[in-house]
Amino acid sequence: MLFIIILLNCCVAFSQQNYSVVKGNVGEKNVNISIINTSFGVSSDSNGDFMMALPKTEKQVGLLFSCIGYEDTLVSVIPNRDTINLNFKMKETTYMLDAVGVGADKIKRYSEPSYVMYDFEIFDDKVFVLQRKGNTLNECRILVQDLWLDPIDTISIPNHIKPEEIIVDCTESCQLIGADSVYQVVKMNSSYELMFPAEKARYNKVLNNIIFFTDKYIYFNELQMDGYYSKFFRIGKESKEKEMMFVCDDTKSYRNIGEEKQWHKEYLEQLPPTFCGAFPTPEEWAVFVKVAWFHTKDNHLDVIDSKLYYFDHFNGKILTYDEGMNLLNECEITYPTEEDFWQHKIYKDKAFGKFYSIFGSVVNEIDVTTGKTTSVANANQWMTEKIIIYKGSLYAVTKKRNAMNVFESYIERIEIK
Repeated sequence: MLFIIILLNCCVAFSQQNYSVVKGNVGEKNVNISIINTSFGVSSDSNGDFMMALPKTEKQVGLLFSCIGYEDTLVSVIPNRDTINLNFKMKETTYMLDAVGVGADKIKRYSEPSYVMYDFEIFDDKVFVLQRKGNTLNECRILVQDLWLDPIDTISIPNHIKPEEIIVDCTESCQLIGADSVYQVVKMNSSYELMFPAEKARYNKVLNNIIFFTDKYIYFNELQMDGYYSKFFRIGKESKEKEMMFVCDDTKSYRNIGEEKQWHKEYLEQLPPTFCGAFPTPEEWAVFVKVAWFHTKDNHLDVIDSKLYYFDHFNGKILTYDEGMNLLNECEITYPTEEDFWQHKIYKDKAFGKFYSIFGSVVNEIDVTTGKTTSVANANQWMTEKIIIYKGSLYAVTKKRNAMNVFESYIERIEIK
């Protein structure tokens, strides 16, 4: 109790200078409160009370409230004053899909209690789920399902492979990525097998920066300075000539992150070491300002039916070209590219030729001719390891800890077409 009183006094005194104290009650114990996309956070006590300190700023900070059995809650605050009070009750988990036109009858979930699902891909109209037995890495396999998540096959993974992820690469081949090797998933007769092992370093070198192929060109995206400087270019398959297409230079944001980290470090040095645990470390604060205030623009280039679509988040436009680089359409982006609730990712349904993105927990279809969006489904992206949209359905693998601190995982299909 004495320590808590001292800590409160310290926070109050310090908040009068450069920190804002966020405190309140969420009606439940053991609720995790964290700065979005960082490891820094606190938990509510037995009465549901919590308190955390944030550096003062005029910019918004996203806080994620999560607890087993309750819906994740996102709260945006602007810590520009000494104290911010947040009081609300956590809501029990339910599917809130009616508001965006998706009913519970269009959701299917599959899980296996003895296995943890930690990655998946969709290939050959099948779902390939990478699993491990419990917390071990010595008993891994690939579960093969149809698009309705009904199991149809399993692929054993030898213990020496040490699987990390499963992907569909730019050649449209399904690959199991191991610690030092890559194995292609190949259909042999009526089953699938791991074949054609390749050295991981060589595989990455050959396919490095390639985003897709067309009949005439190979398209690349080269990232520098942690992605704050990016170049899109292509090389003709016959001419072998390199053609620069787009450049995104946001190095100013890159420098701002370093300045924020140094500012935070200098103020933490004014605190007694005993109290530093109540505040984000300079590294944690740098991660936060990177994803919330100075996120990479994540410009996106894609192709559908020989048309090139360039999502220029730096300039707020969607540009459509033919392969001769003739501009066919230009529209303003209307989705909130500056919001910390946007995960800076464009999803393509390559079967139906549609683009989507997620804002908060809502999946939105993007109209590339107007830039406008339409809400189509809910998806709890904060607890989701991976999302793929294919043939009008959203597939996601979710992993979280239950009340016994044991990982639970499942794969889910939500119909959104």
